Amino acid sequence: MIKGIVPSLVLFLAVALAAVPWALPAAAAFILPLLLIIFVFVLAMLQKSELPAVPVFAAGLLMDVLTAGPLGYWAVIFLLTHTLAGVYSRRTRQKRFTNLWLAFAATAAVAAIFGWALASIYFVRIIDWQPMFIGGAVAIALFPLIAWPVRHLLGLVPAARFSRQG
Repeated sequence: MIKGIVPSLVLFLAVALAAVPWALPAAAAFILPLLLIIFVFVLAMLQKSELPAVPVFAAGLLMDVLTAGPLGYWAVIFLLTHTLAGVYSRRTRQKRFTNLWLAFAATAAVAAIFGWALASIYFVRIIDWQPMFIGGAVAIALFPLIAWPVRHLLGLVPAARFSRQG
């Protein structure tokens, strides 16, 4: 329980930063929220026993409240990311960075498609897919820049588990 405090606080801090109105163009509306799935993925993947689903769900609800979005939208996407990271973590023994990046790319693609579909259902019409696609692509591209500090600067995982060699 106590071990989960630091990863949860990191996630909540990231949510607070992502919810700030940064005056991004409409096409980039989903970039910041989808960058949060990097935090969820890395913290769940490398500290899966220390980041329970409850704070992940709460962080998603907080994101929904802070951005005035539909309640539960980001919570469900964050839980999906947490679940996929857990599945990957249990099924693989080699956690080289390139493998993590590829696993994240697949997870981000699934999360973006699911988010688009969920939003389309919520608004009862097919919404524009481009903002979600842009957000997912940027999250995949920026994965190394966000995952590295989470790993190295915060010291949340042993060095051997997140190295290039495995």
